[in-house]
Amino acid sequence: MAAPHPAPYGPPPHVDPRELRPSRTWYWVGGALIPLSLALGAILFIALILQATTPPDFAARTQGTQSTTFTVDPAVHTQPQWLLYGSPTPVDHTACSLTGPDGQQPTFAYPTFNHEVEDPEGSWAMIGTTELTRAGEHTLTCQAPDDVRFALAYGDDLAAHTMTGLLGSLATQLALPFLGAAGGLLLIIVTAVRRSSHRQHLIDQRTPHRPQQPRNPGHQHP
Repeated sequence: MAAPHPAPYGPPPHVDPRELRPSRTWYWVGGALIPLSLALGAILFIALILQATTPPDFAARTQGTQSTTFTVDPAVHTQPQWLLYGSPTPVDHTACSLTGPDGQQPTFAYPTFNHEVEDPEGSWAMIGTTELTRAGEHTLTCQAPDDVRFALAYGDDLAAHTMTGLLGSLATQLALPFLGAAGGLLLIIVTAVRRSSHRQHLIDQRTPHRPQQPRNPGHQHP
């Protein structure tokens, strides 16, 4: 029958938790990082959504039956698409016409997607699109009641304005909370593992060791 395992001298040495490294403070840091990242992600998400729903930079604005002019500069306006907005909604692009520098009259078409924004004076809605390829001064003329406003925006500016806001919002909503929560959880796990390892190291240092026993105590050398 196999000999029983030798009993230990006694309970393992006491290790004060304050001796362990890293400090328990890192538990609090990791725990706080999770809700803070969620709160920051929510704040940025709201801010970027507000950015995406504010009006773009209008190149021209008019009201009622007034006319306004704007310039198409090929060095700046490298894309041909321009967007017509109206306020208050609903209004229709058929109330407006364009006259180019060569006397041509580009027409508006219905937009392929909806875009509504707000400013201090009220809401704007995209009501028409057109393509302007001629450089020079253009005139926007509308026929509507005096309280109806119209404005033109460069299409590429809108793409940068809305897509940056919406994609940035989506990225912060998903990525920032995930990274913050993952970082906080990882910090807690690493702290726990390292403190456990340090505790075992201190126990090993403070535990008295038995003298090594011969493998066959009954065997005596002459």
